Amino acid sequence: MQLDRLMAKAMTRITKTGIAALRDTSESANEGTAKRKAMPHGLRGSGSWANEWVGARAAVARAKAVASPGKFRAEEINRAVDQIAEGTIRARPLMSKRDVQLHNWLLDRMEAEAPCCTLHVGVALQAFLVASTAYEGHDPLNGLFVDMLIVDEHGQPAAALIRENAPNPAKQLLLIDALMDADVPIIDIPPRPSLAVLWEAVAATLPKT
Repeated sequence: MQLDRLMAKAMTRITKTGIAALRDTSESANEGTAKRKAMPHGLRGSGSWANEWVGARAAVARAKAVASPGKFRAEEINRAVDQIAEGTIRARPLMSKRDVQLHNWLLDRMEAEAPCCTLHVGVALQAFLVASTAYEGHDPLNGLFVDMLIVDEHGQPAAALIRENAPNPAKQLLLIDALMDADVPIIDIPPRPSLAVLWEAVAATLPKT
């Protein structure tokens, strides 16, 4: 209905302009009447008012095309929605049992010594870093994640905890390079971490209270 009102307004405005132009250029009332009778219903002509109407009509038509997708656009939307077949998605553990134990232990220590901070798991770099070289369709941070992220009371990343990515060392280097470039402290999680040593590294990055 909004687009219909837009069409009506455009027709009213252009029609008024056209009538005024005809009145100014007509030599007599009879000639003006003859011109109006001879004029096609499509409001065609070489006058500026006619050209303005054509442009407005095209703009409204484009707006309608976007608001009311045609058959081709509707089919594209349906295909995008139907790409995920029913029953093909399932939940999987966010962390292993060892990671859950490590997470809970770190969380308990942080609640006691740095209650203003929070601990997050499996965070994409794009959630807390921005690449100035990113553009549409490409982001150097795409696909990079940290195992755990400590965030301070202002929402700023305080430290990133990462494990070795043996299957993909190239991606590991990109991850480390990005964190270092952003001055985010990196804490390595060894395969069998010493909790005392690990907490010492974590405590060094926490804000002093």
